[in-house]
Amino acid sequence: MSDIKWCIDYLKDYSHIKDELSYDWPTFRALLNITMPVNISDEFYQKQDKVLKGILSSKEITDISSFPEGISLYKGDITLIKADAIVNACNSQMLGCFVPGHHCIDNAIHSFAGLEVRRDMLEIMKKQGHEEPNGQVKVSSGYNLPAKYIFHTVGPIYSGMHRDEIDLANCYYSCLKKADEMKLKSIVFCSLSTGIFGFPIEKASRIAIKCVNSYSKEENKNIKKVIFDVFSDSDFETYKKNMKEAGL
Repeated sequence: MSDIKWCIDYLKDYSHIKDELSYDWPTFRALLNITMPVNISDEFYQKQDKVLKGILSSKEITDISSFPEGISLYKGDITLIKADAIVNACNSQMLGCFVPGHHCIDNAIHSFAGLEVRRDMLEIMKKQGHEEPNGQVKVSSGYNLPAKYIFHTVGPIYSGMHRDEIDLANCYYSCLKKADEMKLKSIVFCSLSTGIFGFPIEKASRIAIKCVNSYSKEENKNIKKVIFDVFSDSDFETYKKNMKEAGL
């Protein structure tokens, strides 16, 4: 029996699903998305990791060791970036996206990292005892991703209030501060809050660039490389323009 078939059968039984399912990656990803890993077996994690590492081995990894020191811009899949840390845009539960196959960064990161991330975040949030406020950060291992760590942060849902700008800046600051404290050399940011949370990319990118630039000049001790990673051509051009205006 193939590892992916074994994993699908395991999660199907774990979630008490009676329907017939296909034995393919979209089905496996959907099951990962809906599963709350309260008592998943070690054998499942071992086989899941083999499946995810096999998928990763077929893809091209972007190693930021080739990037210059300082602040850079990159367009590509954040789940395929090899760095000390990547930043995940989360909701206040901090447990990943439960919508099967949803096209958000939270879903992608959890799907390709594996259920260990949700398991670890579930434990962190149980200890905390309340939902995560905007602008803070929690850290998990990257598990099956090329990145060593995942920094989980909750950005603001855009309302047009000045508080949104403060909260968004705090997301970037908290992640930079934590990376610095952990003595990490590199961190990759997605464009926080600009997806389904609706923060206008023009304004959000300026906040991100200002915060990272200020931290790099005034507080940074250990971080050598900060990368803004975007997924669309239009977002890339917006960041490029605003980074140029900021002298980067």
